[in-house]
This record gives sequence, structure tokens and C-alpha cells, in this order.
Amino acid sequence: MDEEAKFDVSAPWSWSARYVADRGCPRTGGVEFLLYSDAHVTGDSEVTCYPYAVTNCLGFPETGRLAPVLALHLDDHFPDFDVQPMNKTDTTGWLNLTLDDEIACLISLVAGIRLRTGGRVRTFRAEGEHRGAPEFYAHRVPDWTPGARTIYPVPKGFDLAGLKGWLDRYLALGREDAVALVRAARHFRDALWVADTDPELAWLLLVSAIEVVAGRQTLKDTPAAELLRQEMPELAAKLVGAGGEDHLEAVAPYLVNIVKATARFKACVERYRPGPPSIRPEPYAQVEWDWPKLKKAIDRLYGYRSERLHAGVPFPHPLCQEPMRSGSALDERPSGTAAAVGNAAWVAKDLPMHLHTFGHIVQGCLLNWWQASSQAPLDHAQQLAQ
Repeated sequence: MDEEAKFDVSAPWSWSARYVADRGCPRTGGVEFLLYSDAHVTGDSEVTCYPYAVTNCLGFPETGRLAPVLALHLDDHFPDFDVQPMNKTDTTGWLNLTLDDEIACLISLVAGIRLRTGGRVRTFRAEGEHRGAPEFYAHRVPDWTPGARTIYPVPKGFDLAGLKGWLDRYLALGREDAVALVRAARHFRDALWVADTDPELAWLLLVSAIEVVAGRQTLKDTPAAELLRQEMPELAAKLVGAGGEDHLEAVAPYLVNIVKATARFKACVERYRPGPPSIRPEPYAQVEWDWPKLKKAIDRLYGYRSERLHAGVPFPHPLCQEPMRSGSALDERPSGTAAAVGNAAWVAKDLPMHLHTFGHIVQGCLLNWWQASSQAPLDHAQQLAQ
């Protein structure tokens, strides 16, 4: 085994699975998981990305119910390793997800569907081929409550061929980028999970998904110590005075997340935003997509997020309702000149877009960041040959 294959417990489990395999750790067995959704899977029967294989298991969900739609197989190369040292608090790679749910979050982001793992269902020996041993003792069908209204429409089906290349792009990321991507993908997946029953929470989760990659991109563009020196020069000077440059560099990563969060958020959306949806409603119900006007909409939404978190002010009621349909598509924004509910009222400019429209922007930003941050996708044989 390559010395570099020492297991890094601060990396996502799903990312480390390829890392240790590529560095010569022997296969110790295999495991299979079932992933559940309310959307059915079509197309290819299997997509492989060593050490993973994702198989269409032909589950077909009934309306309002989940079904096992994908089987995830892992060839296990994990070596024996010690648990995280407990001499200090360290949450560098903390995700609170199992390996299989990390992958479910990533597929959910690519497909735009609700997807969760139920856990393992079969294990395989290291030596030779065999049918595997069923293992359902810890398997649980995920809990999901369908909403009475469709506030955030998601695809009813997903072509498995659309997953090709994306897992390779994930496994080609650096460790820090992989952590950021899984955290952001989890926010996106969880937003879809609750959108029809708790749209306010979905708004918060979608904003947070962008914030994760925005913060990571800022640190990639500018070292933490330099960013702190630019944005909080007096504090940076005091840190240098207290312990020198090494002290500033050690402390800065813990402080930069509070520096200009709004500016980072808007810069990320501007840089990675997708184009408008391919099918659009009538012009009067469309969001204006040119950046100066879209920026104003993003500003307002981020303001609602801050008011909700810091002052307890609920999101505008019209932004948490089922969208109307005009022409061949759902309205991208409330189309009236104003709206009133109870003791509150909002004019049109303060109702910039519906939840599903913002979800389109968030999904596009995360996928574009993912693709831009990854090395060119290579198959497993090419990577080993390098």
C-alpha cells in the first residue's frame, strides 16, 4: 500500500473510497445500498465510476410514496484506521452523513430529485465472486411527508445517463472542495425534501447551499490571512502583533467566514449562475435574467434570509405558495402588481421569484462550480496510468 494512502478522516467517506483504492489499498469486500426517491429512473441500467456502480433497480414510486430506485455498489478498499484523535475539537470534514447518503446528495443535485439512502442491503467477501449476503438489519426506508401543494415541482423521472461524468468530477476534486460540495449538495437535497411542507426552511437551505461554495471559492481565490488583512486590517494587525504572521495564518481561517458574507454570496451567483430555464412562462411572469436586474432580485432574497434568521421575520407569503402556470411553464415569479396577506403587504418588486426559480439558480451555480473546480474527468484506468 502506498504511504500516501493513509486514511484522512477529515475527507468525505465517499471521496476517500477512490483515494485509497488508487493508492494501492487491497479490496476488502463490497457493499450495496438502496437509494429511495419519489421520482423514477430511466435510461441506462448502470453507470460505473470505480469503486462505485450505480444501477437502475427499476423501482417505480406511486404518487406521494418513495420507492427504491437506485442501487449503489461500492468495492471497499478502506484500510484499518484509528478514529479521529480526541485531543482537540476538529470539525474540518464533519458532514454527519454516511458514505451512501453523501453519494445520494450528489445525485440529487445532478438530477434535481429527492433522493435518500435507506442503508446497506448486501455485503460481499473480498475473495472471489459470490452472490453476497443480504444485510437489512440497519436498513430503513427514509421518512418523507408529501405536501398537499406542489410549491417546488421536481422532475418525475431522471435518465441515469445524466449522471455520467459527474462522479468522476467529484472524485477528481481536492479534499477541501469535496467537503464543500457535499455540504452544499446536502443543503440542496434537504431543501427539495421539505419544500412542499416547509418552504421557508427550503429558502434558508438553498441560500446556505450557495454560501458554502461561495465561502470555499473565496478561500481558493485569496488566502485566508490575506483576505482578513484586506477586509479587517485592524484585527489582522493585532493578530500579527500578538503572535506574528504564523499567528495570523493560524487564526484567519476561523474568522474569514464572517467577512462580507453578502458580497461573497452575490459574487458567487454572478460568476456561476446558469442561464434561464429552457421552458419559460409568458413574459409577464418571467424573471429578468440580465445580471444588473437579477442582482437586485438576489439582493432582496438574501435580505429576506437575514431577516428570517436574525429578526424572526417570515419570508413573504407569496414566495412560499404554489406557483401559477402561464403558457407552457410555471410562473417564475408572482405576476401581480402587489399582494397582501393578513396584516402584511408586498409590492411586485419585493416578490422577485418563486422558490423553484431560485432552486434552478442554486442548482446551476453548484453544478457550474463543481465542474469548474474539478480536474478534467478521467476514467479510473486513465487515472491509475498517470
